[in-house]
Amino acid sequence: MTAPPEDRVWARHHRRTGAVLIVGAGAVGGFLAEELARIGFSPLRLVDPDTLAVENLIRHPLGAPALGRPKALALAAKIRRDFPSCDATGHHADFLALPADEQRSLVGGADVVVAATDSAVCQRHVNHVALAVGRPAVYPAVWVDPRIRDAEVGEILWVLPGRRTPCYECAVAFRQGTADTQAARGARVDIQLVALATAQVVTALAHPDDDRSAILDHQRNAIYLHGLTPTSPGVRATFPTTGLSSRNVRVPFPSRPCAACHGWRHVTSSPALAAEGTGARPGEDGGRSWPVFAAVVLCIVVLFIVSVVHGKPM
Repeated sequence: MTAPPEDRVWARHHRRTGAVLIVGAGAVGGFLAEELARIGFSPLRLVDPDTLAVENLIRHPLGAPALGRPKALALAAKIRRDFPSCDATGHHADFLALPADEQRSLVGGADVVVAATDSAVCQRHVNHVALAVGRPAVYPAVWVDPRIRDAEVGEILWVLPGRRTPCYECAVAFRQGTADTQAARGARVDIQLVALATAQVVTALAHPDDDRSAILDHQRNAIYLHGLTPTSPGVRATFPTTGLSSRNVRVPFPSRPCAACHGWRHVTSSPALAAEGTGARPGEDGGRSWPVFAAVVLCIVVLFIVSVVHGKPM
């Protein structure tokens, strides 16, 4: 018996994807999970301790019927309905409160780990476990700064184990202000932009030998994205033009050994990353992530066309 066309398409995608663990099923994590399922990633494991509240509705893929339900469980159920071949499982739990062996099992079972939580403590712990287990990790967020509009600038840090890149802990002092994955008043389209770009990074990390991995610049493991909103004065040095743009930035190893990955500026397995001493802060590094930018724009155009065809605004 011949398989239905949609199953054949999914099978073709599934052979080229893999398993992802997402810690945090809020604004960015929610849209990211849906996009990864759409690409073909499976299994997806979602971990989040929160329930969906009214204030979440304007910036979350779950709608009013899910109010009061655990985000991870409701989102996993939605993904299974919308993408039946995706093995999506939700865990209504605080990752920090899980037993150490369960944390390692969840991380070890993934090809890529994404920490999309607004807890810096949790992100640091995910970083620690991912390094110990030897899994690539991605840390998406949006900037929260009184000088700029909420969710105007997205930030995606990606980390390879074995000191091949600086880790999340290395980047703490380097990061510009604070970052959050919730973006209380952020425009939904800007949050989706961060999720779409993160999906491209996850795909590249899951397939390092594939052509798609070319979007990653191993000398610059942070990507800054500017959304569709007008450019705020506080980020004009980084994004001088209005509209969609992106920039790759080099996160430096610290001057002293990192407590998490033990990498430091003068002793590292990646000479290219260790060179030049310090890294550029936003606005000082001229490298642009054109492949990521082009991929994100294409995704937005496709989503817009689909929403018009079905009569649903984004």
